[in-house]
Amino acid sequence: MPSNEPKDKSMTRRQLLASMGAAGALIVAGAGLPLEASAATTNVPVTDNKSWLNVKDFGAVGNGYDDDAPYIQSAIDAAAAKGGAVFIPSGKYFISRGLLIRNKVTLIGAGAEHTVIRAGNADMFMLYSGAGINNYSIEGISFEGVGPSGASGDIVERGIYIVEGANITVRNCVFTGVANGIRLVRSQHVIISNCTFIKVFGSQSPMEGYGIVVEGGANHTIQGNHFKNISKHCIQLIAGSTYSHITGNVMEFTTDAAIMVSSKVNACSNHLIEANIVAPYALTDQENSSTYGIRLKDACSNNTIVNNVISRASSAGIQLDASENAGDDRPYGNSITGNSVYGSVRGISILNGDSNAVKSNDVRRTEVGILIDVVGEDASSSAKRNIIINNTIYQSSAAAIRIGSARCDENTVFGNAGFNNAENLKDSGTNTATTGF
Repeated sequence: MPSNEPKDKSMTRRQLLASMGAAGALIVAGAGLPLEASAATTNVPVTDNKSWLNVKDFGAVGNGYDDDAPYIQSAIDAAAAKGGAVFIPSGKYFISRGLLIRNKVTLIGAGAEHTVIRAGNADMFMLYSGAGINNYSIEGISFEGVGPSGASGDIVERGIYIVEGANITVRNCVFTGVANGIRLVRSQHVIISNCTFIKVFGSQSPMEGYGIVVEGGANHTIQGNHFKNISKHCIQLIAGSTYSHITGNVMEFTTDAAIMVSSKVNACSNHLIEANIVAPYALTDQENSSTYGIRLKDACSNNTIVNNVISRASSAGIQLDASENAGDDRPYGNSITGNSVYGSVRGISILNGDSNAVKSNDVRRTEVGILIDVVGEDASSSAKRNIIINNTIYQSSAAAIRIGSARCDENTVFGNAGFNNAENLKDSGTNTATTGF
């Protein structure tokens, strides 16, 4: 059979050091370099500080069709003995089963354009860790999936799956053709940065089609990532997750909310969602970037949404909402400040939310610039004590600001300005304050 093995484009010493960041500094300090794989080399240098292991020295070939899972796993297990780095040179590494990452291991590729891990079966956790596996990092690798299978249970394909881990970094990786990119469950202090999520496809299964999902846990940083063609949400925060920083991400063409925060009973709270872009790049005039740019649903409290730019979301640029029977599970005490929203039906919308602040936003080319209203007819369907102040609103075809129901009580509207709106304030509320301090 003629070989179709890709040529090995191994990293130079300088390229490897640059890609490792802080780990590269340890090498400069004398921790040693991984040996390049060769027929004549079987030993890997080990120092008191680090061991640098090359998966090809353990039997991996990276030709795209031979199963490399056992050999990559052996390298990870060997590095875990002291805590060390596992280097995956250029190539496409077919895996028939998921890889278990270990404590204090750095898994580093030759760059995401060169090192590819390809799933060999559907519904695989390509790389995963369970409770108590902490202090590891994953860098410079592409994860190529099989795609959605339509499975309705929790066992669906994920590029990286982290359960109850802490102090973990995933950076400079690519996730393509997968049913899910990364899922964090009850984890702490995870950094996901400078990764690309493209063509994350889902079926009708509620478990498929997400870029990054944060389920519970706290203190994560999701920064500088790029999402394109995502079936459901680019980033989803659920199940009472708290204190995460979602910043500087770019999102193109998702069929649902680009950023979704939702929970019941235990509120998703104290997240900072800052300086993200939901963009309509390369869309026709009839297409939209998302359904919602940023959406907070049900029990979401004391979150800050600031300085984001959202264009052409079909329903609303930013929406806070709860269902008619939500009870106390409603958006409360959130701050929406300094955002730019363009070309949505509603710019910023609060439905069944209380004590939220909408201030100093720029909203243009909408039907309703800012909307306060209720959903449903039961006793919990109300919107109270929200503040709309110092916003600039232009070209709203129905109204710049609308208070939609008598059950919108004690809201404050003050200091807003704009031009070319059909109506500046359409107020059907009760006890609306239009002057104040």
